[in-house]
Amino acid sequence: MAGATKPLTSSSSNRTGPRRYQITITNGPGSGRNAEVEGRMVVGAGDGATFVVTDESVSRNHLELEVTDAGLKVRDLGSTNGTFLGGARIQTMTVHEEALITIGTTVLQLEVISDGVPQQRSTFGKLLGRSAGMQLLFGTLERAAGTDSTVLILGETGTGKEVIAHTVHERSARKDRPFVVVDCGSMAANLIESELFGHAKGAFTGASSERKGAFLEADGGTVFLDEVGELPLELQPRLLRVLESGTVKRLGDDQPRKVDVRIIAATHRDLEDAVKKGTFRRDLYFRLAVVIARVPPLRERPEDIPLLVRQFVAAMGRGDFELSEPMRRKLSAHDWPGNVRELRNVIERALNGGTVEMRGPAKGRPARAAPQPGEDLTGLPFKDAKEKLVDAFTREYITTLLDRNANNVSETAKAAGLARNYVHRLVNKFGLKGDE
Repeated sequence: MAGATKPLTSSSSNRTGPRRYQITITNGPGSGRNAEVEGRMVVGAGDGATFVVTDESVSRNHLELEVTDAGLKVRDLGSTNGTFLGGARIQTMTVHEEALITIGTTVLQLEVISDGVPQQRSTFGKLLGRSAGMQLLFGTLERAAGTDSTVLILGETGTGKEVIAHTVHERSARKDRPFVVVDCGSMAANLIESELFGHAKGAFTGASSERKGAFLEADGGTVFLDEVGELPLELQPRLLRVLESGTVKRLGDDQPRKVDVRIIAATHRDLEDAVKKGTFRRDLYFRLAVVIARVPPLRERPEDIPLLVRQFVAAMGRGDFELSEPMRRKLSAHDWPGNVRELRNVIERALNGGTVEMRGPAKGRPARAAPQPGEDLTGLPFKDAKEKLVDAFTREYITTLLDRNANNVSETAKAAGLARNYVHRLVNKFGLKGDE
């Protein structure tokens, strides 16, 4: 890839007969919506446009797309705010394989969808990836989106679990109804009950007004329970009751209320292990895990990094940034403990003239460095800071027990009151020495 945001060219563009192309909104109002480009298509905000974009900064008839034997021809129709490729304003261009263009605040992906043979998809809503792991994820999400099944998203911090949940919601029949997020890992345990289920006025000291709660607010739509593995054990039966009965009872109410919601949950924790340890209810786990969507960490899909970088650069409006070969190798070799979120931060620093420093370990090294004494973690999101501290404690705890038990994993697991396979995963995660 010569430039991070330039359209890809290919000798295949000389083939006889036009190829098929698709337009997808990857950022902006209506994100995830797509359509095949057939013949000529006018893109704009007006009713007369073939592909309508609901963006106030887009002209009524903004640009024209035309499928030709040479590729997909893009022509600006004298728009007020212009059409941009990688930050450069364009009048006409021809896309052979793929390009990201910006109109107003909207980013559009133009790509080949068929060339006589099935094509790999590179997007699913706002999600990007051509790797095998992402192709599998896209298939799972596409099948789930057309149903009302509960979805459990499993993935490390920074892999974009909330983006995935919102994409499933946007692809579902509930897309015009509310999407309500509850972060079970970032609020005090005594507040989660009211946040989830609501309360009546006067239900407890300080309840000066009523609160609907997430389930009543999302009636007809979707509730996304982020970090559901942090949900206190005493509240898990109430969540299970909502799933089984379709009713919710607010604090202070006498009667339950009927609700129609779809639940999507996510966690970075091993819930099967939590079930074994008794910190997560088995019946709740099985009600949540109707569809399991596993998100591959970025270190397992380095081939997707150039695609992600191109998307970030386009979204930031910078067409003068290119990935050098040394930089490409450096990005591919990094372990990415912060996953896609960390990659975006790295690229943003680079675009702002900062030094490209990746503080995580190289592949094969421990997954996270312990915080230094007195280290200020307030620059991190709450979940990341908390996870860093928990990881530091876990590593120190397991290391001490391994030393005490001559690196015997089974004895260490017994001493810690943990499952042996879980301790074995911790040993691998932190790069420790452990014998069977």
